[in-house]
Amino acid sequence: MDNTQLLTTLLVSIGYRLPVLIALGVALVLLGGAPKAVARTAALWALSLLMAATLLGGVLSVLPLLMIAAGSFDRIGALNTMLGAAHFALSLLEAAGFVLLAWALVRALRGNATRP
Repeated sequence: MDNTQLLTTLLVSIGYRLPVLIALGVALVLLGGAPKAVARTAALWALSLLMAATLLGGVLSVLPLLMIAAGSFDRIGALNTMLGAAHFALSLLEAAGFVLLAWALVRALRGNATRP
């Protein structure tokens, strides 16, 4: 694998995650203008967790390619188990982010329902 193929593969990997990163960025900007409240803080934390999970997922997907480009073929087999565990941990992180975001939304909606 030469440098051009590696760079192309890296750019494609980033391209797959770009719509999600843009959506999370827009959500952060929208929350920036919201009044300070517990629900806003929770939503910011949730979006931060989701952004971290997306970025770390991108790094994990590129890691085997970097090892192949470096010629470390003997460590790729052991890497498979570690990548499986890491992807599971990222899935848990994403799930926590979604639950926290839903909690913030419910809290904000319940707060608005009590006001006339």
